[in-house]
Amino acid sequence: MEINFFPINIDFEEFQISRTKYSDVTLKELRNKYNKSHSFFRDGDYIYISNNSNDNIELGETVTLKINSSEKVTSSLIKHIFFRGFKDRFPDIKPTSFYPFNFFSRVSTDDLVFPYLPATMKSVLSYRKQIDIQLRVFHINQRHQYGFIINTSYHWGLSKKCNDLHKEKFDLLGLEVLKIEEMPESKDVLAANEEFIGEIKELQNDNAIVSTNEGDILVPLNELTLRKTTYNIKSYLTHLLGESQSEAIISKVKFDEQNRLNNKNERTEINRIAQLISLYQDKTTVTYKNSDGFYYTVDSVPFNSESSFTLKNPPFIFDHAATKVENRNADAGLNNFGPWDAITFDCKSPHIVGICAKRNRGGFTEFLAKLINGDPSSQWFKKGIQKKYDLNNVTYEVFDIPNCDFAGYDKVISQLNTKPDLIIMEIPESFKRMKIEENPYYRLKAKLLTLEIPFQFIVESKVRHSNDALLNTIGLQIYAKLGGTPWVLPSTRSIDRELIIGVGNSIIRNNSFKGSEKNRVVGITTFFSSDGQYLLSNKAKDVPYSEYFNELLRTLKDAFTHLKELQGWKDNDTIRLIFHIFKPIKNIEFEVVCKLMESFPEFKIQFAFVTISKKHPYKLYEASQPGVIKGNKKIGEFTPLRGANIILDSTSCLVQMLGANEIKTDRHGASSPILIKIRTPQGNFDSSTLNDMLFTDIQYISQQIFSFTYLSWRSFLPKELPATMLYSDLIANLLGRLRKINGWQPDILNFKLKQKKWFL
Repeated sequence: MEINFFPINIDFEEFQISRTKYSDVTLKELRNKYNKSHSFFRDGDYIYISNNSNDNIELGETVTLKINSSEKVTSSLIKHIFFRGFKDRFPDIKPTSFYPFNFFSRVSTDDLVFPYLPATMKSVLSYRKQIDIQLRVFHINQRHQYGFIINTSYHWGLSKKCNDLHKEKFDLLGLEVLKIEEMPESKDVLAANEEFIGEIKELQNDNAIVSTNEGDILVPLNELTLRKTTYNIKSYLTHLLGESQSEAIISKVKFDEQNRLNNKNERTEINRIAQLISLYQDKTTVTYKNSDGFYYTVDSVPFNSESSFTLKNPPFIFDHAATKVENRNADAGLNNFGPWDAITFDCKSPHIVGICAKRNRGGFTEFLAKLINGDPSSQWFKKGIQKKYDLNNVTYEVFDIPNCDFAGYDKVISQLNTKPDLIIMEIPESFKRMKIEENPYYRLKAKLLTLEIPFQFIVESKVRHSNDALLNTIGLQIYAKLGGTPWVLPSTRSIDRELIIGVGNSIIRNNSFKGSEKNRVVGITTFFSSDGQYLLSNKAKDVPYSEYFNELLRTLKDAFTHLKELQGWKDNDTIRLIFHIFKPIKNIEFEVVCKLMESFPEFKIQFAFVTISKKHPYKLYEASQPGVIKGNKKIGEFTPLRGANIILDSTSCLVQMLGANEIKTDRHGASSPILIKIRTPQGNFDSSTLNDMLFTDIQYISQQIFSFTYLSWRSFLPKELPATMLYSDLIANLLGRLRKINGWQPDILNFKLKQKKWFL
């Protein structure tokens, strides 16, 4: 299996390099005087110097370093030599950044908007392919393997500045802008820096008043350019060509982009770029070197790894004794055995309230009857939720309202005599187009969560055209929202107790302008047992960034106290904690665990911090994968099967979650793996007390994460992310929207709803 990693070949184990003591003044002086012939970079207390000319100027002492033990210096040297070598070979290409090394393709067919523009605009507007090259180091067989990761993406380009647009009578008010900054030391080698500073508030002759995080500032229009968002570009196109033509151009460009961004085309293009940087036109190898004797070559073919293991699809369990097992899919198990907690579930006779539009009462009651009792002619939903989930009796009452607005729904809810177990609401499609602050969808969610009533929304069109697959999915969500556990996975065969904890955080900023401070942090934790039982979720209070440590610690302490009583933990039990973290905040989470262990000295605690990310530069390709036929099209060529993986090193693994069979249409684009990484403390953090407690089995953790992707009770299909991350993400996203609702009190989620899947 291939990875978009192209190994760097270094024929020696140690090298010589000049260095001198670091100071800001010294570094500035060296760059001002010798920047054309030398490269300078800092590591610790030293400035390291790479000579790229044939002169014999001595600028520091010469030291000998080893490739494997001086990773940071070696990496910096590779980057600087590559930058100089690329510029020497392609002097007409001006990179947009030093690192990651980015540049735009000059191939005419790589500008997707070019064919659709009138002649007068072809030199003004572009939607070009950008090439991105990053350095990575794999640790393979006790040695460092350096290499380049290559990716491509498309970006809008606009050659005109805001002063040009203003002369064309284009309305700039309210649009987001970038400030153009020419760096004197890099003017001839790098494109001008463009920094997102804010939005234009007012125009004054040839200047703009820009609203920024430092307040309103006056900036000359010739120092500003539009932020290249699709919205801004479309606005400019509409100004010049009219709305219908601009819509057509944007639509065609996006269509062409999706056609190009599949695994087969992407792999071909990445390999072409690799040959560009590794081979001359006559196919001889390019050697990147400086004048100090450091040199390397780059492979023109991608790294092909056999370092992988088999990830197994988990069996699904439907009783406490683990005798009712289904190996194919969870839905078949539910039909055959009923839910895992059928005996212990405490809401066996739920009362449901339905609210619908008066004009659609007939369709809504028919939908509700099928949902509860099933459809004998159906392929997927013969039983309905009452029989499928082994409920004794489902009672319901339906209220219709003349107008589908907040007041109409609110009136019904306010006049209920008894608290229902669930409310199902039919809502119009128009809610999707409303602002969050005014949207009845979010206002009703806020109200029902405050009342601690689980809910299910369904749009009117789906009520009228519901099929068995939709009913089946809604039934699963409803049972989970009522507090049920449809199925579990095999539990860990170990004497250790194990908890899997999803730790999410939502950093609240005023905006994404330059200088935006991290005002507040919301911490979200979800707790699962090793067999996938959802135990509870805790939402930390919205706190200033500086208080996140104490608030997360308090939240974890409360949850641990609750769980040790619930599960009957005993003194000297070994408690293994697997933390799934979406976005770590420096070393804060490690510090929290250290403090947590101090609060529970009676237990032996092992733990692992694992990040699970979809945002990374890695891609996997399987050359032997022919793809699958769906409809009359072949999709998924060169896409590895679900579960395919590559171990990058002892703490990192790539796992393909969307394989050829999971890609639904040819419009999906290229499929990327997730990156699983066991984290260790960074920087000067004293980890001596933690080393014996760290759990670092990357295969065990990867298998567990893979299994947990089968635990999303939003549908029966496996997801890209495990339930730990999916649930935390759902909670964080919804809380971010509910914050805009007047009167919303998020702390209500830490009471009765904490053990229910209300967010599904």
